Amino acid sequence: MLNFTINVQFQKPPRWTTVLILLCIASLFVPIIAEAQTEREPPRMSAQRISEEIRVDGVLDEPAWQNVEPIRELYQIQPDEGEPVTEPSEVRIMYDDKKLYFGFIFYDEMDKIVANDMRRDSPGLRSNDYGFLLLDTYNDRRNAVFFRFTPMGGMEDAAVSDSGSTRNGSWDIVWECRCKINEDNWTVEIAIPFNQLRFERSDTMDWGINFGREIARKNEIGAWHAAPKTYGPLGKYRTEYFGTLEGLDGISPSRNLELLPYLLPGASSVSETENGTEGVFEAGLDLKYGVTPNLTADLTFNTDFAQVEADQEQVNLTRFSLFFPEQRPFFLEGASIFDVGIPGGGPGRPPPLLLFYSRQIGLAAGRAIPILAGGKMTGKIGPYGIGILNVLTNTFEDDETGIPEADMFREPRTNYSVVRVNRDILAGSTVGGIFVNKQDTDAYNRTAGLDFSYRPTREIDVKGLWSRTFESDVSDISTTSFGSQATPKSNAFYFGANWRTNLFQLDGSYTDIGEDFTPEVGFVLRKGVRRLQGFAQYTPWPRKFGIREIRIGPEIDLVLTRENELETQDITFDTEFSLEAGDSIGFQLKNTMENLENEFILEGEEIPSGEYNFTAFQASIRSSSSRMIFGEVRLELGQFYHGNRSGLLLDATFRPSAKFSIEPFIEFNRITFPETEFDANVVGGRIGYSFSTTLFTKLFAQWSTDRDVLAANFLVNYIYRPGSDFYLVFNQNYDTRDGGVELLDWTVVGKITYWWNP
Repeated sequence: MLNFTINVQFQKPPRWTTVLILLCIASLFVPIIAEAQTEREPPRMSAQRISEEIRVDGVLDEPAWQNVEPIRELYQIQPDEGEPVTEPSEVRIMYDDKKLYFGFIFYDEMDKIVANDMRRDSPGLRSNDYGFLLLDTYNDRRNAVFFRFTPMGGMEDAAVSDSGSTRNGSWDIVWECRCKINEDNWTVEIAIPFNQLRFERSDTMDWGINFGREIARKNEIGAWHAAPKTYGPLGKYRTEYFGTLEGLDGISPSRNLELLPYLLPGASSVSETENGTEGVFEAGLDLKYGVTPNLTADLTFNTDFAQVEADQEQVNLTRFSLFFPEQRPFFLEGASIFDVGIPGGGPGRPPPLLLFYSRQIGLAAGRAIPILAGGKMTGKIGPYGIGILNVLTNTFEDDETGIPEADMFREPRTNYSVVRVNRDILAGSTVGGIFVNKQDTDAYNRTAGLDFSYRPTREIDVKGLWSRTFESDVSDISTTSFGSQATPKSNAFYFGANWRTNLFQLDGSYTDIGEDFTPEVGFVLRKGVRRLQGFAQYTPWPRKFGIREIRIGPEIDLVLTRENELETQDITFDTEFSLEAGDSIGFQLKNTMENLENEFILEGEEIPSGEYNFTAFQASIRSSSSRMIFGEVRLELGQFYHGNRSGLLLDATFRPSAKFSIEPFIEFNRITFPETEFDANVVGGRIGYSFSTTLFTKLFAQWSTDRDVLAANFLVNYIYRPGSDFYLVFNQNYDTRDGGVELLDWTVVGKITYWWNP
């Protein structure tokens, strides 16, 4: 067992630590002294207007395609920034009154391409050879729509915002895409209806645009206008590196009406009740209407989320709440406009703060709360981004589990409202505000916030946030329009900045969250704290011994009480080697100091209050996702509070063909304290089979020591026409305590939706 200690013990942060973080922030405002980067002038192009009908079949055989001069110049983002891509490509663009057409020819050695996934919106598409397309229809270099397509016909679409920093993969539109594999190339035909896009009316329009390809076996990605290699594969989303599609004439945006009704029959059974099997039948409607050419309203009645996969279990070895991402389509549609909070998070790391967290609506204490109706309006009016949301949940009581009447779970009928407005200023910068209200018959909780993002150059990004919460009883006649219980302790404040080049990255921030700051429709990791964070990274590109890139540097995270006494200190040193083949090897050394004022319970065991200083070492290997078998192995050894911890994570994928995949995962943790030891484990996996690009099945199962419940979810999805789906969902839960397996409950439902565009 690894056993060593770094002795860093103090009650207040040392002066050198604070100075280091302040220097990190201050350094963002000095001139860039790293290597000079030569940038190409943003390219421009025109689309050819046609009157000929185009059949989207993946074959560019219509005469109109032959009359368009192709674009052949694509340049590498990685590995050789600015150099031409190593395989030839041709891109053609045309349009008529109703649709925008793209024709791609990607030349390659066809026996070496990676094409092992075909399911729409599958994460596996990103590990294939693929082409991509982005359209900035407002030509503001802030937001865009993204399309990915693979040789097997796999399709993915997403909404990109915040200059490429945020991506909403649940964004879906109706578009046509067909691909064909030939002897020495693969071809793509795409048709995007103008009525599926939002843009400002003008006689002649210019749009931002970028497109490119990834060659999986070479770990090479290129674009028409390439971003710096420091962004890696994410560089394709950077809207500030777009070119211009000019001269779209005579095109009008549509005030498009779309209806999506659904029917849901099914049955369910709970073993602890005497009612036996109960039938289920639901019907509902989603409606989308273009209020103006740039502003879209979404309405939902009797909302259902039956097609959503269960949350993946997480091992929680902290004293803070877990964070689960939103998966429900209604809330994900247009979600980026409501994304206001403190940057951070990522895999295994929850964000410090979100002012609006949609999982607080319709979900409580692990129970689904019925949603009667909801509506959203999102879009853009000139330089202003607009987001309005209102949802009404029904009264809910749960007395079927034998809980005494005094402990019955109840949720009153509640209304949730969110208003968000931001404004584009300067080049790539924004200012905005948000207001969130939760109200039932007895009380309300409100959150107001102001935020800004300032990008003086492409390398510098400065962000800030101020927020306050208000809450009071509705019956309290002394309340103001915002509430009577708002105090300075109800405030939250954040300021942070980032500077990055191909060789260096610096990041610093300060956060202050009051102990009474309580956004009930948001997410807060820690309250009553002041937090200082600093991060520095050096990224050389040796291009020797099979190593493409090295990322190395420290991170310091200090959490102070309101009295400026040290509560938590994390000092981390990371090193990661990215290989030319797409694999990576990482190492991390982390020292943690904790001052616990109160004990807390971890997996049923008590961690006493007191001061702790412990160190852990982590090593990980991640193989290239372009292989038939790939995944990640992570090993962690070291001290843990007053004991030790050993952990192993395995997350793998076996994809022998484009139709079939197996994805097992396991996380094992052994915690050893002086008087006890225990395990904290999660085991599960997915098995998927795609019959075609429009019909697939998936089985998802998982078990954890935390709940001792084996959960299984089986899903069939058939896209029987563009925009219209059929789902069959079967869920089962088993109690695995006491060494047995006992059925707790099961549910089976079918759901059919029909997209109608009158």
